[in-house]
Amino acid sequence: MKYTIRAIKYFFYFAFFATAIILALVFIGIVEADINAIFEHGYDDLWKIAAFFGVVAAVYPNLAFITRQVSIDGERNTINEDIRTFMRERRYDLESEDAEGMTFRIHGIAGKLSKMYEDRITIRWNAEGFTMEGLRKDILRLATGLETTLQN
Repeated sequence: MKYTIRAIKYFFYFAFFATAIILALVFIGIVEADINAIFEHGYDDLWKIAAFFGVVAAVYPNLAFITRQVSIDGERNTINEDIRTFMRERRYDLESEDAEGMTFRIHGIAGKLSKMYEDRITIRWNAEGFTMEGLRKDILRLATGLETTLQN
């Protein structure tokens, strides 16, 4: 269900930005305000574009979200506090915490909007350390930073 919701969000996200770009081009005067002048086949091309956005939106969540294993040694309570401090320094607020892990959300409405409210970082404990789940670029950045911080 989460995957479907993300795909629908991305479909509207892509459609919004494509519309904004076309409107900007019309207001600047680069193209006419006629759909037949903007697209070769007029309204028929809109269905093709929507189908393209649908395909991209259906695949994108699979590419954009990852789970990464972070291997660490040390006492869990100390590591928990180090993780909280590290995430707080990077503008992530602790949303929830339980025996299995922690969940963080980015601080501020601008950060949430820029990530389409898909800003949740989930940390789950396992035998080797923990796994981090979230947006690919955030997970790669945060996991590398956490590994460096916690190993020092």
